[in-house]
Order: sequence, then structure tokens, then C-alpha cells
Amino acid sequence: MGYDGLEFWNDFLLSHDVQWLAEYLQEHHIACVQICPYFDFTGTKEKWQESITIAERYVEFALQLGKPLIRLFTGSVGASQARAKEWRSGVEGLKAICGMGATHGVRFALETHGGSLMETSDSTLRLLEEVAMENLGVNLQVPMAGEDIWDSVEKLGGYTIHLHAHNWIYPPSSPQAEPLGEQNLTFLDSGWLDFGEFIRRLWEKGFAGYISIEHATHGGKHSWRETAEHEILYLKRLKELC
Repeated sequence: MGYDGLEFWNDFLLSHDVQWLAEYLQEHHIACVQICPYFDFTGTKEKWQESITIAERYVEFALQLGKPLIRLFTGSVGASQARAKEWRSGVEGLKAICGMGATHGVRFALETHGGSLMETSDSTLRLLEEVAMENLGVNLQVPMAGEDIWDSVEKLGGYTIHLHAHNWIYPPSSPQAEPLGEQNLTFLDSGWLDFGEFIRRLWEKGFAGYISIEHATHGGKHSWRETAEHEILYLKRLKELC
């Protein structure tokens, strides 16, 4: 279809031989662009330590797979509910993980996501500032809590190294739109968001990462193949226009 790379979530990586996957991707000239574990640095001490162990394993995966980004979550405590100790444990956990990867040239991406310390642009910027590691960037996923998408681009575009791309039938704030509901998703060129303008503004901020098609079935409205075939043609046209 013409895609340059793929990202892999936790369930796939833990059920397949990673060395086989690395050889398969290399044979077919496809990059592994991001791998997506789950961490919890705002819960119990046991969860914090378990997250460190997971990170050690994923750094090894990254080295086998050509050093893709490693996606970061902080746990299920949102920024608006987090207390000082949860911010502290979150920052310490992220510093520890980024330190593991720094010696190997492995980079990490904070996924902006509701119910985490990255649920707003300001909270994400706070994490970037307090962790202060050069190998840490942002996996931008909009919309963010109570925030205009264009404001998110303005604040985080310069830190964005990977994009989870979506568009919606209705504006995310619309009464018809179930918050983050997959059934409200649609093709990138068919929804409420001017996706071309969205990408243009990100490029102006220096974004040069991968545009990743997430939730390709749009809540069951389309097959993954139909979405993949449609979106690659649109993205190639968009690249030519921009």
C-alpha cells in the first residue's frame, strides 16, 4: 500500500517473537516506528517498580527493532487530580526510563491522553520541563481535555515527534459526539477537522515524525484494509500539496 512503517501495541509484541518481527520488517523494508507498552508511575510502589521492569524489556525490544520510539503513559491519575507525590513519582519514573534509553539512542514519546498526567498541553509541558531529558518528546493525540485543537498544536507542535491521526464526524465537543468514542471517527479527509491545515501547522512547528493511523475501523464502520487504502492515498496527496 505504500506505508513506510508500523507501530505495535503491547498485546502484539508480547505474543510474537520480536526477533522474527525485526527480520520480517527488514525483509519487507518497513520501519518499526513506535512500540506501545503501558506504565503506571502514579499508582502503588509495586506498580512503579513493575513499570521499570517493563521499560527495561522494551528498551531491549527497541534495540532489536531498529530503535523505534517507545510510547509513554504515566498511569490512570489525571493531571487535574494528581497530588504533589504523584507528580513527583511520575517525573522520577519518566526520568528513570529516559535514562535507560539515552545511552542507546532510544527516544520516548509522551502520549497526550485523558486520565493521565498528559491530559492537557500545560500538564504535558510541565512534564517535559521537569523530566528535562533530550530523548523525550510528544506523541500528539488530540483533542485534549477542555482544549481547542489549534491551541494544542501551538503549545506542543514543537515537541511533537509522533502523531496519532484522527478525524471526527462531529466536533469532539458536540452533543452528538461521545467523548473519544470510536464510532465518531472517520477518514482523515472527511471529518470535522481540517486535517490538511492541522498537519501544515505541525510542520511549521518542526514536526517531522510519522503520521500513524490509529483505530482504523472507525468503530466498525470500515474495515482496516479499506481505511489503510484510503488514508495512504490522501496522505500522499497532502504531502505533495504541502
